[in-house]
Amino acid sequence: MTERTTRIAAGATSRLCRLLLAGLICLLLADTAVAAYRSRYINRLIYNSVEDLHEFNDNLTLTRQLSAMANRKSPATIEEEVLAKLDIVIEKVEVVLDMFPNNLAITVRILADRAAVSGVYRQKYNRKVDYVAYYSLSENTIYFSAYDTSIRVVAHEIAHAIVDHFFEVRPPYNMHELMAQFAEKHVTD
Repeated sequence: MTERTTRIAAGATSRLCRLLLAGLICLLLADTAVAAYRSRYINRLIYNSVEDLHEFNDNLTLTRQLSAMANRKSPATIEEEVLAKLDIVIEKVEVVLDMFPNNLAITVRILADRAAVSGVYRQKYNRKVDYVAYYSLSENTIYFSAYDTSIRVVAHEIAHAIVDHFFEVRPPYNMHELMAQFAEKHVTD
């Protein structure tokens, strides 16, 4: 090889190494956000930005009683606070429905807004919808709009997950929806 060819090859190798290192760092950072945040009932908390997580947390306003229960867990980070709130809502919905499934472990994905939630739904199911949240049975995942969330929305989707995990044979859609609406209505009682 000539000296010029050697310099070109060395430069290309250097660029390739930098590109691979940048990709590896991105993967590690992304994987940390997915894998690091777990709770009693949530096996993965996934979000695209800390701003989305803060928006979700701000909009997930608990009743005074539920808030006191969440604060007993002494969350130190925004992720811990969101997980504590979700766990409390899950426990409240279990009581409201009188259903306590064994080994409830769901994934929660927080997206920016209803357009993002609807976009994910359309991509997966090829149907145009205008949802602020939905529970995916096949993925065992609840998708939430950070901007549009509320305790009632969270309770409704969590009820779908609880009902899904409680029964060996999934109830008909209308019964499933009635139970989710009941939980949504009574989560603040």
